[in-house]
Amino acid sequence: MKKLIIGLLIVGVLLIASGCAPSYSPPTNTPPASDGATASSGTTVLPNEPPVDRTWISPGKVMVGNFHPGARAEWTMSVHNGKDTPASFLVAYRYPDNVGEGYIKPAKEVQDWVIIADPTPVIAPKETKDILIALEMPKDAAVFAPKWEFWISVKDTTQTGMVVTELCSRWLVQMR
Repeated sequence: MKKLIIGLLIVGVLLIASGCAPSYSPPTNTPPASDGATASSGTTVLPNEPPVDRTWISPGKVMVGNFHPGARAEWTMSVHNGKDTPASFLVAYRYPDNVGEGYIKPAKEVQDWVIIADPTPVIAPKETKDILIALEMPKDAAVFAPKWEFWISVKDTTQTGMVVTELCSRWLVQMR
């Protein structure tokens, strides 16, 4: 029995030394790809379409550059109702809890510069609605900072209970 174990060890060492032994690579944490998604380098690639059964907004971040007094910036925000019933939403300007690095919180008057085309949309089940959001700075407004941030909040007003979910899109503004 001793000779058999020693023989197997010698064969194993010879295989490893010659490079013929099967190599071991540890498993990755990448889940198997499904629905046309592909994964490489340990990174999960999500499908092109967001989930239909969850409420979501897009984009999560809007970058506004070269902004100045008298300028107007527009962006369309998509709001999706993931419920099985119609839902009413509240889309509103929101003073940020925190801001990105290099940005400051907005001046009080910024809330007057934000125009929301449909602030109280009612969205059918599993449907997405595009809502125009505009930032329009008056010509006589003072530039209070070179980089500032505000948020657009979206709440499903049909939510019940103690916890209410709020989704926010961050608007990062750089002045010229």
